[in-house]
Amino acid sequence: MIISTSIEKKKWLDLTAQQRWVVGWILLTLGLATLPFVWGWLSAPPGQEFSGFLLNASDGNTYLSKMEEGRQGSWHFYLIYTGEQGGTGAYTYLFYLLLGKLAGLLSLPNILIFHLARLAGGLALLLTSFRFIRLLFSNPARQRFAFRLVCLSAGLGWLLVLVVPNPPDFWVAEGYTFQTIFVNPHFPVATALLIFIITEAMLDLERSNFKVYWKAWLASFALGFVHPFLLFTLAGVLGVIWLRRVIAFRKPDWPGFAGLVLIGASGTPGPLLTWWGTTRDPLLNRWMAQNQTPSLDLPTMLGAYGLLIPLALVGCWWVERILSRRSDVEGVVEKATETWCWQVATTWLLVTVVLLALPFSFSRRFLEGIHLPLCCLATAGYYTLFPKAGDRLKEKALTWFFSLSSLGLVIIAVALLYLPHDDLYDPIHSPYLSQGEVAAINWLNHNTQPGEVILTGPVLGNVLPGRVLRPVFYGHLYETLDSQRKLGQVRQFFDAATPMVFREGLIRDERLSYLVYGWREKRLGGFDPASAGWPLLFSQDEVQIYRLN
Repeated sequence: MIISTSIEKKKWLDLTAQQRWVVGWILLTLGLATLPFVWGWLSAPPGQEFSGFLLNASDGNTYLSKMEEGRQGSWHFYLIYTGEQGGTGAYTYLFYLLLGKLAGLLSLPNILIFHLARLAGGLALLLTSFRFIRLLFSNPARQRFAFRLVCLSAGLGWLLVLVVPNPPDFWVAEGYTFQTIFVNPHFPVATALLIFIITEAMLDLERSNFKVYWKAWLASFALGFVHPFLLFTLAGVLGVIWLRRVIAFRKPDWPGFAGLVLIGASGTPGPLLTWWGTTRDPLLNRWMAQNQTPSLDLPTMLGAYGLLIPLALVGCWWVERILSRRSDVEGVVEKATETWCWQVATTWLLVTVVLLALPFSFSRRFLEGIHLPLCCLATAGYYTLFPKAGDRLKEKALTWFFSLSSLGLVIIAVALLYLPHDDLYDPIHSPYLSQGEVAAINWLNHNTQPGEVILTGPVLGNVLPGRVLRPVFYGHLYETLDSQRKLGQVRQFFDAATPMVFREGLIRDERLSYLVYGWREKRLGGFDPASAGWPLLFSQDEVQIYRLN
């Protein structure tokens, strides 16, 4: 049966062999999360430039635009993916604004700092995850089994892809550790902060002195700025584990309660500043209203985690029904402490499931962080079903089986480099910028003014703001206000059958300044802007820039 460690702090990398093993798996995980991007950079065709994104490129380009805002001196986030301008901005996305300032200070490309921050966040996430695992498992073999699951496991997407067009394993990045590390920096940084705070709370509650919570307070303050949605998860987990601890020890721990309240309060400046800024800025207020990320439906969720779910349910049963009745722990207090340490994992999982079921427009965000307790409980479930199992070939093969979707993600990312780059709407299928597009970006940087609105197709509309920091008419599903209407207008603009009076009205009403026209825009409908009489300002290869207003 599983024996958990004492709740007291210890040097969790004190075993040299275990330390080497952990470092090896961290390097493997980060290496797999880096390989496709290095491959893409090295494989760039002559005269083309790798965009730096392979999956979730649409959101990735918006992060670059926020970094560019910070690089150019701003402490406010402004909507740059929409033609409407004049907002006051808000103190939100400070994480990316700071990354942009760091890139400017070091005179390094934004995309390089983006990926370095992503890997640093991934390192922090894996280290905090293993620390949490060591609080639950004393057996090194079981620690390794759990950590392998955390590093690479996912669901049955590799199998469901035969019948489901886009399984969640390949796009719901916040639900899995590897995918979290793969797509952006703020997911792993925020998840690492969440794990760190919960772990520190577990350790500090034992001391019954709220003054020892200072590290958790600082981490909560940072979490509120990096990803404030996770404060809901944090508040739920800390509140429930305190109540369960009161029940276990039959008395309230008021110093601990004060410490937990201050942890929660420390995280509020970030979301309060965001709320204040978005309510003052009507543009950001409209953006918040349409920025919807609802939960996955139940069948999709079950497929998203596959066999991890039944194993985790067995693990929950072991914690709640078997562990509390164990007789191999001396003393009532020690037994309660031993049990509640594991109950943190079940509480974390339960709180997350409840949050996912709530009718919030952003409830899918609550998946972030669920992977760690799910993997720990799945490990507990496996060794409950097979108590004599160790960490032999069978267990290693099983963890690789759970990792097939993550490994498939790496293969898909590399394959995107070689598939036809002819998609007119999604930048994920356009990992390279042509020589003409790069030259057009440079021209726009040197010859246009802030606030001048650019009209182009959906792909370049998504790419340009992260490299030019000029507003585009349409460029993103959420950050372009009234995006569906504008996407339809973009299609209509480039349709050769559209009357010229429509284009003239759109240019006038939306105050469009420039048209960037390339092969994608031509294929959107066959319209030739040369026939409209607009001044041609730039032309190289297949890309032209026209003055509209």
